[in-house]
Amino acid sequence: MKERIITGIIMAILFLIPFYLGNYWFSAFSLILAILAYNEFTAIIKVRFRIKWLVGLIGVIFLFLPLFNFGIEQLQIKVLIALVLFFITATVFNEEFSIDKAGALLIGVLYIGFGFVSLAEARIDKGVFWTLSILLTIWTTDSGAYFIGRKYGKRKLAPKISPNKTLEGAIGGIVTAIIIGTVLQFTLNPFSSYFEALIITIVVSIAGQVGDLVESALKRNFGVKDSGKILPGHGGVLDRLDSWIFVFIGLYIIGLI
Repeated sequence: MKERIITGIIMAILFLIPFYLGNYWFSAFSLILAILAYNEFTAIIKVRFRIKWLVGLIGVIFLFLPLFNFGIEQLQIKVLIALVLFFITATVFNEEFSIDKAGALLIGVLYIGFGFVSLAEARIDKGVFWTLSILLTIWTTDSGAYFIGRKYGKRKLAPKISPNKTLEGAIGGIVTAIIIGTVLQFTLNPFSSYFEALIITIVVSIAGQVGDLVESALKRNFGVKDSGKILPGHGGVLDRLDSWIFVFIGLYIIGLI
C-alpha cells in the first residue's frame, strides 16, 4: 500500500503540471502516455520490436500531428488507410503475422491513439475544469464501485472477464459519480446545467467501467495479469488509464469533444 501511495502521488504531480499548462505541453505529455500504452499493448499481443511494431508506433504518432499544427484532420484518415493496407499486405509476406494479429495491432493503434488524442483535445477545447471534472468522475466511479462492491456486491457483473466486479458495485460507482458530479457542478460549474452534468456523468461512469472490462478481457484473452510494470504497485499505463481511453473516445464520438 505504501508503494501504491507514493507512486500515486508522483503520478499525480507528473500529470497535473502539463495538464495545468495545457496546449502543446499536455499534448506532448499525452503522446508520451500513448507511446507507453502502445508498447504495453503490443507486448500483450506479442508483437515486439520489428517493422510492424515500428509502423504501428508511427501511426500513433501521426494521429497526434494535427494537435501540433503539423497537419489537418484529413491526415488521420490517410494514416488509417495506409495502416490497413500495410498490415494486410504484411500478412502475405510473413506467415507468423496473421490476419488476427494484424487486426489486433490495428485496433491497438486506433484505440490508444484516438483515446489519448481525444484526452488532449478535451483539455485544449474544453479547458481545465471540464476535463478535470471528467477525470474526477472516472476516479470516483472506480472508488465507489470498489468499496460498495466489496461491501454489498453479490451478483457478478462479468464473471468470465473480471470475477471481482459486481452489479452492485457498478451501480454504486454510478451513484457515487452522480453525487460527486453534482458537487463539481455546484463548485466548479464545468457544464452548462445540472441536467447536462447528470447526463455526462452517467455516460462517463458507464463508459469508464466498460473500458476497464475491455482491458480485462484483452489481458485475460492473452493470459496477462498486468499490462506492464512501469508504475510500481499499479502495473502499467494501460492498467491505470484504460477507463480514460474508452471515456474520451466515447465523448468524442457523441460530439462532446
